[in-house]
Amino acid sequence: METIIHIGIIVCILAYFTIYLRGILAGKVKPVLATWLFLSLAVVISFVTNFHQTGLSGVSANFFNLADSFAVIAIFVIILFRKDTRRSFNLFEKWCIAIVIAMLVMWLISGSDIVTHLAIQLILVIAYLPSLVKLWHAKVNTESLGTWIFDCLASALGLILPIMQADTLPIVYGLRSVISTLLMFVFIVRLKLKYPSVHGN
Repeated sequence: METIIHIGIIVCILAYFTIYLRGILAGKVKPVLATWLFLSLAVVISFVTNFHQTGLSGVSANFFNLADSFAVIAIFVIILFRKDTRRSFNLFEKWCIAIVIAMLVMWLISGSDIVTHLAIQLILVIAYLPSLVKLWHAKVNTESLGTWIFDCLASALGLILPIMQADTLPIVYGLRSVISTLLMFVFIVRLKLKYPSVHGN
């Protein structure tokens, strides 16, 4: 059972990573830099925290977070070095950055596990906001529907073992991930339905 779930997670993560990468390289997908910057910061903090608390065995046990972290950081690096990436931040994104910086300061000075995990979750929630706001105001979709479908599916698969084991922290992480990626999916579908002629529907 566990092996099948892990294989399913890997397949989903590889699928969303490949679809997103192809979309970026083709110029059809134009990710919001702020979103992937925040996601990368959060997964790095999460990795460092888990390693500090549980060592390598604890990090490797949370298979979904580990695999997803590599994909997130790889996508961020690719976006960062793309010539067509918008590197300036709008006012809303600047406010998000300010809040994230405050969360990072809390993480650095608190030393509390609760504050650390709360900061990670808040950063991950904030991370999706710039992309959601962009999708809400856009007339043309510049995100990948397939990517967020597979990402949501990977998050859902990542919930199965923690639920079976009643492992609270991975359940919280997983639920937040499912909700966030599902919102991306809903906003993309809304945009496609709102402007069907633009999207060839």
